[in-house]
Amino acid sequence: MDPLRPAKSKASKLSSLPVEHRRILYLVGAALLVNHFDLGIFSLALPQIQAELKIPESQLGLVVGLLRLGVLAAFLLGFAADLVGRRTILMVTIVGTTIGTLLTAFVQNQWQFFGLQVLVRCFSYAEEMVCFVMIVETVSADRRGWAMGRLSALGALGTGIAAMLYSHVKDLPHGWRDLYLIGGLGLILLVLARQGLKESERFETLKAARKGVSTTLANRLSPMLALVRENPGRFLALIAVTVPYTLGMAAGIAFVSKHLQETHHISPAKVAILYIVAGAISFWGYVFAGRLADIIGRRFMLMISMPGAALLYAALYLATDPWVAMGVWIPGLFLMFSSEMTLSMLGSELFPTRYRATAASARVVIMVFAGMIGLAAESWVYGMTGSLPQAVVILLCLTPLSLLALFFVPETARKELEAIGPDIAATLDI
Repeated sequence: MDPLRPAKSKASKLSSLPVEHRRILYLVGAALLVNHFDLGIFSLALPQIQAELKIPESQLGLVVGLLRLGVLAAFLLGFAADLVGRRTILMVTIVGTTIGTLLTAFVQNQWQFFGLQVLVRCFSYAEEMVCFVMIVETVSADRRGWAMGRLSALGALGTGIAAMLYSHVKDLPHGWRDLYLIGGLGLILLVLARQGLKESERFETLKAARKGVSTTLANRLSPMLALVRENPGRFLALIAVTVPYTLGMAAGIAFVSKHLQETHHISPAKVAILYIVAGAISFWGYVFAGRLADIIGRRFMLMISMPGAALLYAALYLATDPWVAMGVWIPGLFLMFSSEMTLSMLGSELFPTRYRATAASARVVIMVFAGMIGLAAESWVYGMTGSLPQAVVILLCLTPLSLLALFFVPETARKELEAIGPDIAATLDI
């Protein structure tokens, strides 16, 4: 059975997606799969990368956080997607991610690794932002959660594939480097497959409305200016939900593999098996979570997933029994991915086509900087406590603050995009 084909039900209006829509879902989702493969490799192989490139323990949290600086350039690519189109930017990002991933396999020191991974994250962040925008603009209102769930499921599949390959990392001639090489080769195939990707109909409509409009600096900057002028309260509410949760969760997410291997002495092969099981559960869980977000709404979904993920990650780092740690991490991973998926949906749904990619990119930039602060804070707290688990749990205490801002975020489930954020004009009148 095709996991990306919605189940048929008399009680549901969810019939099969049109062929072209499913094709777009596969083409953009495949990139999400490879991006999560790349991130999964980094998370899993972090102990080996740290040892080979001689990254000091006291600097690890800061270095991991600084890798996210690539999001600054990613914002410009997201902004450009509102000017030149989603398809154009998705082609640029997939090529850039491919080059950076392949070159990572050949780095000789931590600075080369740092520079290339910043480049990879620049393109992969932009890729993911625009992927979500593309799906939101393509799929009908009653299927957006369903489609976003499948898109996120492909990301979970990428994490699972990374785990499967990582379980044999000691058998590979060049260890973790070969895993990046495999990821790069997969991206080359995706670059070729994506040649036939079409632009979203909503952007085509916007493009037609812009014909004859002068290309002044003000008009070129109109997506940024419109975000500030038209929906500052809505955007600030979304940021108030995103920041405390991301800041609190960042270190806990980044150091799972390291914690299991170094604290509980679980071998890389067993950690890889755990990631495989978690990936499988998360894949099918997304199928349920995406549809559930359509039924109960985005806000209620976040009220469940955000505190649930924080509690389970705290239990993971506080557990003294490795079986307990592994047992609570799997549902925690699912809830964490579900919350990130729902936040990504809101980031794309709340704003008009004119500046939808800009708004989604701005939210991700702020989210990533919150994650960087969280990882830097881990290094600082670790210096005081001398304990990774204690440092992670202290930071997790910040996550409940996100729930307070949820009451100021509009519900978007089952609503047409034009009803949520109507396009007043193709450009700003300045």
